Amino acid sequence: MINPYIAGEHVYLRHPTEEDVSGRWYEWFSDEETTKYLVDRYWPNSIEAQLELFKSLTRDNNRLVLSIVDRSKDVHIGVLGLSSINWIHRYAEGSIIIGEDSYRKMPYTTETTDLMHKITFLRLNLLNLKSAYASSNEGAEALQRLFKYTKVGVYKELLLIDGHADDLIVGVLNRESWKVEMQR
Repeated sequence: MINPYIAGEHVYLRHPTEEDVSGRWYEWFSDEETTKYLVDRYWPNSIEAQLELFKSLTRDNNRLVLSIVDRSKDVHIGVLGLSSINWIHRYAEGSIIIGEDSYRKMPYTTETTDLMHKITFLRLNLLNLKSAYASSNEGAEALQRLFKYTKVGVYKELLLIDGHADDLIVGVLNRESWKVEMQR
């Protein structure tokens, strides 16, 4: 492991590097399958645009982006983001993108989600984590159900996925509920 921020059994999270940028990271955000459920998926990405994003990460205290790395192979497989961090009201918006399609399954997604919760509630001392997903994204729905997110809202037909109107489902996980689930 290289400079781990937090580690699980299968993955670890670390600060992104320029090597990540010049690897496949920028390609993931041009890939149709990877970006299918993302709100800003319509613009192609480039290595130059990814490098600009990378440089901006060190200047933004309201956003934490970490590289997701396969622990056994030390391969960069995705990115985790905590964005719109509100230090007064103590919440953030969470997102996980697994760019390498062979890793878009258990245990990688569930372990990454679990690590995101530990960072949010224990390392950053936040109280709530918001998350949203397209109603046709069965994997994201399953993760929110598994980790006991509370559904707090629905934006009806907000997204256009594969030419069809899709709802955006908004959920929240609070620290106290998460602690109860961790004790089970």
